[in-house]
Amino acid sequence: MKPASSIFFAFKLILPRRAASSGGRKSLFGAVACIALSLVPLVVVLTVSDGMISGITRRMIGLSSYHLRVYPPQDQGVPAELLRESAAVLAGVEGVTGAYPEKQGIGLAAGKGGRLGVTIRAVVPELFSANSDFSTLFSVTDGQLTLEGTNRALIGSKIAEDLGLRAGDSLRLITLRTGASGAPIPRSSLFTVAGVISSGYQELDSLWVFVSLDSGDLLQGASSLSFIGLTGGDPFSKKLALTAWELSSLLPREYTVYSWEELNAAWYENFASTKTMLLCIMILIVLVASVNISSALVILAIERRREIAILKSLGATSGGVSFAFLLAGISAGAAGVALGIPLGLLCAVNVNGIIGFMEKVVNLAAKFAYILAGPQGNFFIPLHLLDPAYYLEHIPVVLPFGSLFFIVCGTLVLSALAAVFPSIRAGREKPIDTLRRI
Repeated sequence: MKPASSIFFAFKLILPRRAASSGGRKSLFGAVACIALSLVPLVVVLTVSDGMISGITRRMIGLSSYHLRVYPPQDQGVPAELLRESAAVLAGVEGVTGAYPEKQGIGLAAGKGGRLGVTIRAVVPELFSANSDFSTLFSVTDGQLTLEGTNRALIGSKIAEDLGLRAGDSLRLITLRTGASGAPIPRSSLFTVAGVISSGYQELDSLWVFVSLDSGDLLQGASSLSFIGLTGGDPFSKKLALTAWELSSLLPREYTVYSWEELNAAWYENFASTKTMLLCIMILIVLVASVNISSALVILAIERRREIAILKSLGATSGGVSFAFLLAGISAGAAGVALGIPLGLLCAVNVNGIIGFMEKVVNLAAKFAYILAGPQGNFFIPLHLLDPAYYLEHIPVVLPFGSLFFIVCGTLVLSALAAVFPSIRAGREKPIDTLRRI
């Protein structure tokens, strides 16, 4: 039996000339629908997880850890002027695109709405314009994005919400300094809120208060750190490791250099394991959907016993018949891919709108249920499908074409494997036994 004959027979198995009722063909079309529907959440989960992870990772690298950090000796504290001079020298190293001195410590922020533990970051005022990540990822919700002036501060939007602060309000920062006897002594400093800023990630917006590096003398003691944050082009490039090695060889032994991977290892591993777990669950769903092809081909082979017997009587081989059924199974998987991947991409591209619409529907139904329940309907709190306290407020859409290619190939392979057993069984049909029953 020639391959062309097997292909023609496979086509007739799926789309016969006569529109006769066929349970096997209906089951095959059902398998196509199942594969398509299983691919939609797989593509959406893959796209959303990649977008969420890349968005959070970009903020952690660009706004928190920088690409590289250089720590000078911390024993006696580091003057702001020394940090500036060291940053100017490091900015000239090959592979370094920016060097920004910073002091960082823990403090207590007090406002009209109460008190809150925060991370105080004393930075150079030009950081928000010179550093591309700071200038693009931070958005101003109130006031101005500047630290120019005396005792000015920029606060995260979540801190502003919790403390009831707006631009122009007074903010008191309470820190600890080491006294002459070595005992910690509280120190209170008064600042004016220059602006309220948001990174789009509430977990970071609830941490940071930015002040000028010249005000960094309020950060002293063991709870504070001084370092120089470096940027070096692509943080995922292998050149970054070479830059770190070159810095380590140039700097004195007392200085230490850390990459963003070392500083954020726990975060990155957590993201990777979460994504892997989600993908495994989605792949199992696709596997279950692909098994439907096997049952559909078994039914189709039973229905087409007579045709198989006639073809074998005319010289068709068992391999040719099996190949035709295998092609039918692979075609069903390909049809499921052709329907599911575009539909999944359409949902993924519009995921923010879909989530927003679903939140409105869920909140409307929940509020209606609260009202029916009685007076407690007045205390209804809106629900969030993706709580901004843990997720990005806006999910960036990242289309992972490489991963989508493997999904397509994997689905076709699963479809072929599901079709192997019924195809072999159909090819082993004995024409004599079948023709005797006619």
